[in-house]
Amino acid sequence: MSIEKKPSKWVKNFLLSSIHLYLRRTTTFKVTRNDTKDIQPPYLIVSNHVNNWDPLYINLFVDEPISFIAGEPLFRKPLLKRVLDYTGAIRKTKFKNDTSTIRNAIKAKNHGRVIGLFPEGNRNWDGVTEPVIYSTAKLVKLLKIPVVAAKIKGGYLTHPRWGDGDRKGTIEISYQKIWDTEEVSNLSVAEIHQTLTTSLYHDEMEWQKEKGYRFRGKHNAHYLERLLFVCPACESVGSMHSDHDTFSCTSCHYQVTYTEQGFFAGESSRFDTPHQWSDWQLQALNQIILDPPQMEDIVTLYRSIDQKPFEKLLEGTIHLKENTITFAAEDGARQTFFLDDMEAVNIHFHHKLSFFHDDHLYEVIFTSPRSSCYQWLQMIQRLQQNLLEKEQTS
Repeated sequence: MSIEKKPSKWVKNFLLSSIHLYLRRTTTFKVTRNDTKDIQPPYLIVSNHVNNWDPLYINLFVDEPISFIAGEPLFRKPLLKRVLDYTGAIRKTKFKNDTSTIRNAIKAKNHGRVIGLFPEGNRNWDGVTEPVIYSTAKLVKLLKIPVVAAKIKGGYLTHPRWGDGDRKGTIEISYQKIWDTEEVSNLSVAEIHQTLTTSLYHDEMEWQKEKGYRFRGKHNAHYLERLLFVCPACESVGSMHSDHDTFSCTSCHYQVTYTEQGFFAGESSRFDTPHQWSDWQLQALNQIILDPPQMEDIVTLYRSIDQKPFEKLLEGTIHLKENTITFAAEDGARQTFFLDDMEAVNIHFHHKLSFFHDDHLYEVIFTSPRSSCYQWLQMIQRLQQNLLEKEQTS
């Protein structure tokens, strides 16, 4: 199959029905609104992004098979590429200009497809919608087709990006048409961007305060240190440790409990939610980066050339300095990258850091389940920004 030829409805219905039966073991779905029932393709579905299952969640309650715009590295996994090609997925390089994505989206429109897009560009880490990528509004303006905003509520608490395993709970999904073709044509790109931002915004824990759902799992706090790596009490970096429903600092013994409702509890707790803690942490990093800590972790480094499958380059350690990242293997092999030469630095899943260098795609897989790939991303991005500012002022 391809973008031009969509999977037959019976194949789509068979596969999604099987997946639905599997998901219902842990998840109760509630569709609170579904405007797609009254729209004929082609049209565009945009959605907030909180969970690995999001594309399937969205397509479960849409009659047509959706042609999703998907991250480019996924197409470099041979088996997954076959699945994506079969469904007519559209390749997109995150945080890089890619005219082929636009061409293929237009092709999907011309062949009467429903196009799916997550305008945040990434799954969020703490239950609050990330900023919408501005180029999404340009694509909406270019396509000139109806747009439906899907909103997933409960997806973060069912399977937070930092966690392992699903929690049993409830997910609410709504599909609200926000524009017809004529309405899109009459709007500016700025107006489209503002409406997309408003339509997709969701704060999971504000919603949860009203709902009070329980999300039951075996070890609900595992692995919060992937997201929250700065202690709010002693401000040490990399000292947080999760154990069942407990999250504590190994340096000063600050401790909280992570509840089935997704809130922090405990007499010493400074924050009610992971989002509040994360918000404080990002501000604290602005000071920490002035004297960055020594960072080292165990990783495997891969490289993909010309969109071919990844090849392993080395296993060893990764080290971060002021302007470089160095990979060192036990056999003495080393590879160093200057931060200002690394493009489109991004995270896939929770443990894979990717970046482009000289048009080659590199993937760094962190070995320890407690490693914070998110910490590495935040530190790299801040150091890159510092280098850019120095260059502009010199």
